[in-house]
This record gives sequence, C-alpha cells and structure tokens, in this order.
Amino acid sequence: MISADVHLAAQPRLDTLVTGFAAGPGSDELRRVRTEYAGVAWIGDQPDPDTGMLGSTYRRRAFDARLFLPDTHWYDADALADAEVQVTGALLQVPKTDRDTQGLVGAAAEPVVEFYEHPEGQPGVGVCLWLRGDLWSNLGLSYRIIVLCAAEAIIRPGADTDSDTVFELLPPPDGYGDTGADTSYN
Repeated sequence: MISADVHLAAQPRLDTLVTGFAAGPGSDELRRVRTEYAGVAWIGDQPDPDTGMLGSTYRRRAFDARLFLPDTHWYDADALADAEVQVTGALLQVPKTDRDTQGLVGAAAEPVVEFYEHPEGQPGVGVCLWLRGDLWSNLGLSYRIIVLCAAEAIIRPGADTDSDTVFELLPPPDGYGDTGADTSYN
C-alpha cells in the first residue's frame, strides 16, 4: 500500500476576546481567547492551480498524519487544563476516478486535535490536526478548529497566513461595553 501525502492550506486565523457567562452569584465574568483555525487538507494530490480540481489518480493509499497547523499559536501546556477544543471536518471535493467512476472508495476517520511540543524544542505546545484513513482516490477535507482558553495560555502568537502581523491581546477601550460590571484584567 502507498502512503498518501497530506497538504494543509490554511485560511486566515481568527482571534477574538470573548466573555463567558458568570458561573453563579458573585462570580466574575470570564475573559477568554477564542481562536478559529480553518482550511483545507488535500489528501493525495494537490488541486490543479488553474481549475481548483483534484486529479483522478486511482490507487489504494493510506494516510496517517499529525500536522501542526501552519498558523498555530504556541500555548503553555499547564494553562490549557480548562481549555475547550472543537474540531469539525467535511468533505470538500472527491473527484471522479480516471476510470470515470465515483471516487472515495475507502474511508477517512474523524479528525482529531492534539497539542504537541514544538518540533525544534522552543517553549510551548502547538495545535496538531490528526487525519487518518484509507482511500483509493484523492480527497479534499475542509477543517475548522476552535480553541477557547485563557489569554495567559498563549505564550507566543502564531504566524499570520497572509501577512507579517501577529495577534496581540489588548484591553478594550475605555467605556466599551460599560454595563457596570468589573471589566478589569486582574
């Protein structure tokens, strides 16, 4: 059996500061960073740059890949204890085979998100997307990963996919969302 290549094409990462609901009487609001990672995993061949369509290569290929997201933030592993992570995946493209039949004979398992240490020994853990399966055709799989964590968990912002700017957590402007609630960052 041949191994299939897996290539990630990331969309721009979205970082937002969110406020969670109070846990009960006397509870302070909880400020967290919500990061959305999204993109496409091309499994097998990459699409033709002119048409955007995958090729019709038809041969049995297995794939089992753990890939760092190209724009992952680097997190303090100890500060992720209360983090929430959500991952979804959907078939984007399954080309017909070169035999003019429908592709995707085989299966792709549910995508999994894990945090792994930096491959070059730098501090922090990054978001890895784990994809695995066994296919006879090429496949495009869209993914969306949401990480909700304390701002302090991010020790180094990830690279932007389309510019040299990086995410920086700033306090809201004075008077913003003035509801009488304590909005300090203590």
